[in-house]
Amino acid sequence: MTLLPSASLVVTAPLEALAVRAASACNYAVLMVRRVGGGSFASGYVFPGGVEEPGDRRAASAAGVHAHCAVRETFEETGLLLTTAPAGGAVPRGGPFDELCARHAIAPLRPLPLARWVTPRAQKKRFDTRFLMLNIGDRDRFLLRQLGSERVQPAELVRLDWVPPDVALSANARGEMPLFPPQAYILHALSRCRRWQDLPAAVPSAAQADQPVEPLLCRRSDGLAVALLPGDRAHGTCVPDDASLFCSDRSAPGLHRLELVPADAGGFHAATLLATPASAVLPDPQ
Repeated sequence: MTLLPSASLVVTAPLEALAVRAASACNYAVLMVRRVGGGSFASGYVFPGGVEEPGDRRAASAAGVHAHCAVRETFEETGLLLTTAPAGGAVPRGGPFDELCARHAIAPLRPLPLARWVTPRAQKKRFDTRFLMLNIGDRDRFLLRQLGSERVQPAELVRLDWVPPDVALSANARGEMPLFPPQAYILHALSRCRRWQDLPAAVPSAAQADQPVEPLLCRRSDGLAVALLPGDRAHGTCVPDDASLFCSDRSAPGLHRLELVPADAGGFHAATLLATPASAVLPDPQ
């Protein structure tokens, strides 16, 4: 089955720049969007993004196609224009993304590569998704001016939220924010970085970020799901037995997995990351 190249953007911004009041150990929030009930990632909370289009390849070099796609999709889904500032500094409106850039002589920003996830082979529709990160800082005036003016693209989304990563995981544990394995994993990694100022230095190298992560999604006999990730002791097994999907000792070596409770509408609740050693999407800040 052909893999569809796609890109997704993890946008972060300081809490003090957002109308967000949350009891969080992090001083920043992440932009999360909730998909409509049909189609890919139905009813789940994800980061903005979508499938690469011919225009992305025409508008960007080979290395920048994923970045262009992620920034364009974020604009189409939320209205955030993540570009250089136009003359005068006013936020331009109206028209497709590339036309807007050409008309106002602005250019898409270049987010940092973060991770690459491939949809499990058992799924009917499969994506090869590059996740990238764009960290809005307290001096990015053109970007900060847009915060609060986001809007959802109703054909694809039902809502959007700025939420700190640890708060998102707590909501997921309560059954209020269904996630899929890539988003849950990245939120777990983000939650270990408490300050937005440390995020750019914490992302992996470009070579590390380009290593594909293809989960093996399994059902346990108790109804829970397990996403086995590369490096897990049971990941290389074609058909893992039920015993290998249970783990009573969560500090045991050879674990790299997410334990998940399937949500009725789509996605998963209670996404618990078991990783020994710790996951490496974002290294621990020094």
